Amino acid sequence: MSFLLSIERYLPPHRYRQEEVTRWVRAWLEENGGAAAARLLSVYETAGVERRASVVPIEEVFAPRDFERQNDRYIDIARAAGAETARRALERAELRPADVDLVVSVSCTGFMIPAVDAYVADALGMGPRLARLPITESGCAGGVLALARAGDYLAAHPDRCALVIALEFASLTFQRWDRSATNVVSTAIFGDGGAAVVMAGPDHPRARGAALARLAGAESLFFPGTTHLMGFRLRNPGLQIVLDRELAPFVRREVGAAVKRFLEPRGLRREDITRWVMHPGGRRIIEVMSDKLGLTERDLAPTEAVLAEHGNMSSVTVLFVLDEILRTDRPRPGERGVLGAFGPGFGAEFASARRGGPRSRGAGEPGRHAPGEPLAGHA
Repeated sequence: MSFLLSIERYLPPHRYRQEEVTRWVRAWLEENGGAAAARLLSVYETAGVERRASVVPIEEVFAPRDFERQNDRYIDIARAAGAETARRALERAELRPADVDLVVSVSCTGFMIPAVDAYVADALGMGPRLARLPITESGCAGGVLALARAGDYLAAHPDRCALVIALEFASLTFQRWDRSATNVVSTAIFGDGGAAVVMAGPDHPRARGAALARLAGAESLFFPGTTHLMGFRLRNPGLQIVLDRELAPFVRREVGAAVKRFLEPRGLRREDITRWVMHPGGRRIIEVMSDKLGLTERDLAPTEAVLAEHGNMSSVTVLFVLDEILRTDRPRPGERGVLGAFGPGFGAEFASARRGGPRSRGAGEPGRHAPGEPLAGHA
């Protein structure tokens, strides 16, 4: 068991409504007589995304650039955003950078060696005793996976604390040469963002009385023969998105059994879960979860709200959904929650959560849990 002490969001500086993105996409598709591809623009109206953010201005997203230039932008922005978001999360948890024993960083939209966790540790003055775990190819499942691996570490070291950093900048992976349906559809849903989470083991002095929520267990599922469903191809110009048309039908077939496989060994049923922290892969995936898991509008409201306001931010998104529930809902003691996301492999990541300790919070900013009001302490 591990305890979540704080969550902070990174909100990129450039924010656009879907209508404006659609205009840019239309102009891009109609270059060189590509009017046929423009028929795909109807997906922008039904994607469930109303607005989203970018780490660079939209004119830069659609400007020609090479892989080196866009990856350099990724590195510079990730280093600054990671350090600032981690600093705020540690302040919220009332911990010093030197108190951190493990940093887990997760991202799939750029590359750097050493990973961003080393730069964050350097900038904030962490160490010298510091374990680092970069997770780079888990896509949308990376947020839950990072929490799970931090939880494993804290189970082995119950008196220590961990920092999870997730950063995804899909705008820097856009390939203007690729006018495929896959690229057009992905451009309709993906956005940029980041999050930092501070966690503590059960014997840490900041754990129980200060916790927002507690993670009670996690599990990874792998589906053989499905590596083609989702991912990136590394091309000379950069990262080319892979989203197979069989992705949504596959999730439809497997999600019910996958959730049951996670719950049953823990003595739980679908009816025992009252909070669903689900990654919004897109409107179709949300519809699948509603249908196959019997989730209500209330169950999926935080997931839909995050998709509408931020788009699909890959690994970051489920952490925003978790924060959305902690900020806006007031779960009762004893309620149980499930965090879930699918990602490249193809695989699924699940974690169970329960209400944390008696801490106060305020409505405040997104990701800011200030003293003064009762805690919504369960995911």
